[in-house]
Amino acid sequence: MKKKPAKRRTDPPYVPPPVEMMTALAVATFIAIAALVIPARTLAASAPITVDQAYEEMAHRHASLDPASAGFTRDEAAYLSRLFELVDLAIVEKAQAWTWYQSEGKKGKALPEYRVRVDALVERLDALPAPGNLRQVQALLVDAIRDQRAFFETWSQALEVGARGQDNREVYKSRGLHLKASSQKLHQAYGQLMDLFPNAGQQNFDAFYDHLCVLDLL
Repeated sequence: MKKKPAKRRTDPPYVPPPVEMMTALAVATFIAIAALVIPARTLAASAPITVDQAYEEMAHRHASLDPASAGFTRDEAAYLSRLFELVDLAIVEKAQAWTWYQSEGKKGKALPEYRVRVDALVERLDALPAPGNLRQVQALLVDAIRDQRAFFETWSQALEVGARGQDNREVYKSRGLHLKASSQKLHQAYGQLMDLFPNAGQQNFDAFYDHLCVLDLL
């Protein structure tokens, strides 16, 4: 039997893509390039704020601790100095998360970044070696910050539920419970500090008040 020659494979003719596809590609390319050239104003808006800026946003005084006060032992003074440094960092994280939600994502730091940073901060605070008489104050602060984290988590959940067109009133209600719980613990911590150190002096009384008041969300 005579073998038939194999058919030669030929490529199909080139057909240019539709105008709509070319337009979409052009737009995508433009967006990719624009993303690399972020205006300085946008960078500034998302940059971390300082402790002083966090207090300024709250329009609140920022009294510093006086560790040289005769009302503290050396160990208490060293511990409280470190404690309030961490409280100041918690204030920065709270302020940026609050700003994010209030500005609808235009400023501040979003929940995922807040979550990572505040979890690391709580871990440091919880591991801080505390004098025996200050362990309860430390525990109250750790729990208060965790309540604030839960507050922001439920705020996010409420927005997600609302975006689906569902009733989010119960989620908002639980958000308020976390807010109240955090505030109560901060009030308790302040009361304990005032009871523990009646001779700390006005400078330190102001420092106790300013740090815990500004950390409070209420």
